Amino acid sequence: MFYKSSKVGISLQVLKSLAVTAMLGFLTACGASSDDNDEPLHTESINKLPSVNAGPDQTVKELSIITLSGSGSDRDGSIASYQWTQTSGKAVVIENPSSPEVSFRAPKATNEHQITLQLTVTDNEGATNSDSLDITVVPMTPQELEIALKKVIKNIGNLAKVVELPPKPDRELAIATVEGIDTNNNGTRDDLERIAYQAMNLLDGVTLDTYNQMISIINMIQPRADAVENNISKVAIYCSYQALPENVKKEMPLRFVYMLVLNTPARENAHYDSVISAPRNLGPELCEPAE
Repeated sequence: MFYKSSKVGISLQVLKSLAVTAMLGFLTACGASSDDNDEPLHTESINKLPSVNAGPDQTVKELSIITLSGSGSDRDGSIASYQWTQTSGKAVVIENPSSPEVSFRAPKATNEHQITLQLTVTDNEGATNSDSLDITVVPMTPQELEIALKKVIKNIGNLAKVVELPPKPDRELAIATVEGIDTNNNGTRDDLERIAYQAMNLLDGVTLDTYNQMISIINMIQPRADAVENNISKVAIYCSYQALPENVKKEMPLRFVYMLVLNTPARENAHYDSVISAPRNLGPELCEPAE
């Protein structure tokens, strides 16, 4: 009698068991189970920091105008904001610090010194990154100082020698009121006084008397808080204006002066119909003294 060996049968059974075990392990690792509800797996992505480049280090002359061009990028989003700050050195005034490109005037330098500026970018998910650059400021040579001084003197009119620069106007307050803001209490809105100063200061031969005459014309047009209809004299304004030097009248036409003074609806309405465009059909004969 012969008996068949059972080795083959046992081996197949073992192989089947191993196969089933391996398959169950694979399904478990993949998140499958007997009560699997077929929901997909969720994994949270990590926001990557944005990239930022403030630009290369520089060496500049004192008092020169410096322009910096920074940049930022984000691989998994976008740049939401830029911010320039100064972290060391003599203080400078940065124009438009929330823009990639900024400018400022280098500080005066008795000796060579360094200032450091930092650009920080923020991406659309609030992540930030920063980069800095160093700016070495060097003094001008005596020859460069002489050239710069001549240039400044050339651009300054006679008015700067006798009149102090008017106050810097608070534009929001000036526009919100009829009379505007008169910080130095001289009867003229700060913004109008400053415009007149800057315009006339660049003209040749403008004296203090000429400047004061222009200020008086502005005051004649400027509305008062208790303004009523027809409370200004267009003839008086016209005649006063005719006495100004020709180069001043050329650069600041009377219509332009009216426009500057009456630059808000509140001021226009304060004078009702009396405040319109500059006088028309007025001739020099109106300004001749009566005999």
